[in-house]
Amino acid sequence: MFLKRLSIISLFIFSVLSCASDYHKIIEETETAYYNQNYDSAIPSIRSLYEDSDTKDRLLFLMEAGMIFHSKGDYVTSNKVFKEAEELSENIKTSITKEGLAFLLSDNESNYTGEDFERVMIKFFIALNFMSLGDLDNAKIYFRRLDFELKEMKFTAAEYRQNNAARLLDAYVSEKLGRFNDARVQFKNMEQLLNTSPTLTSDRFVLAVKENDSRDMGKYSKGAPYVQAYTNTMAKTDINSPNLSEVVIIHQAGKSAAKESRGKLMDDEYFALALRGAIEIAIRTEGAGASTAGVLATLSTAENPIPVYKDRDLEGSRKRNFYINGVEIGSGEILNDYSNTAIKNFNDNYKALITKNVTSLAVKVVAAVIASEATAKAIESGLGDKNKNDLVSSLIRLAAGAAAGLATSQVIGPDLRCWRTIPSNFQIKRVFLAPGEYTFKMDTSTGISSNAPSTIKVEEGKPLYINVRSFSNN
Repeated sequence: MFLKRLSIISLFIFSVLSCASDYHKIIEETETAYYNQNYDSAIPSIRSLYEDSDTKDRLLFLMEAGMIFHSKGDYVTSNKVFKEAEELSENIKTSITKEGLAFLLSDNESNYTGEDFERVMIKFFIALNFMSLGDLDNAKIYFRRLDFELKEMKFTAAEYRQNNAARLLDAYVSEKLGRFNDARVQFKNMEQLLNTSPTLTSDRFVLAVKENDSRDMGKYSKGAPYVQAYTNTMAKTDINSPNLSEVVIIHQAGKSAAKESRGKLMDDEYFALALRGAIEIAIRTEGAGASTAGVLATLSTAENPIPVYKDRDLEGSRKRNFYINGVEIGSGEILNDYSNTAIKNFNDNYKALITKNVTSLAVKVVAAVIASEATAKAIESGLGDKNKNDLVSSLIRLAAGAAAGLATSQVIGPDLRCWRTIPSNFQIKRVFLAPGEYTFKMDTSTGISSNAPSTIKVEEGKPLYINVRSFSNN
């Protein structure tokens, strides 16, 4: 009977452990196929994950799937997936409590909602897909939606969350549609965020030329030398030369930074001190007989519930030169660094997250200890006096304490879910070419994989948008 009752605690421990999940392991098969550029294997893999998932992970799986179809060049399907992700992200309602759970409880507790800058990226890829399909009107619609969110973020979030790649491409699309004032507004928005930018300087001059605005041509004349325009023999020519078409290279470089555990919770002095104080208050509030030291002991194996983003592809994230017909045209400018944004987002908000959530965390820890004590007492009372001795009581208390410790450690584990197929940064390069067919190459150096095309075809009056995905093989 004793062993049977003791097994209740063991079963409780097992049930807690069985709930734990590691997103890296869940997505590993899909991610491996994706980075091997084996899209035909990655697609059914991510589809299976989506179909077998419950609601909480579906947004993230849709984001991963949209990226896979985009990299494959299936922009129509990519947009279907990203639009579903967009709708889902807007329908997910997050209360303050749930917002805290996303950081401080296990990934089984809450829906994946994504950060604001990630929700912007969903719209960015939809617009980018429309651009790649030549549907600039619909691309403009999505850039307008995206711009609304960026304006909202401007008042509530740090500047590093702003997406200058989206603003620049919005300006390019606006120019092509003849909506020059929209382009000018985006350039001004970028000027407030970028101190010096050869790309922005040259683009202001190009806009002035397109508008035939002599005043602005003079104002931005310093940008003229940065404008790259070529004949079909790759001889430099003037931007005013007839029949030139714009070629925009969107280089999606590197593997994004990913979430990792910060290590043991109690190894962080700041967090441990804050938690100790909150636990003391929770014990008094609950009227529990447990000691602060006893409660803290249950956290000895617990991981820090707030993860950290770390770079995982510095080499693949670097700028790369491009060559057209063997002529070096230089590299794109990094205008959105997703990895840096994710890293700063967590680093800048780390202490604030601790302060915001430490009280509720302490209450849950104390509740687990109280529950284990109650279980131990119930088992002891059921044994009867003749079966009760110091050894038995010790074993019961030990098992109950272990259950509390394991339960607490699992429940407050870090949520390691993150968008793993998105590039580390976005680099954009624009040149103007005469109509014709050209060879195309990116400087990959050793150990870099890329889906860059080997040839491109430039048509008169038709912009060409080239999506290049690259990353290191490590």
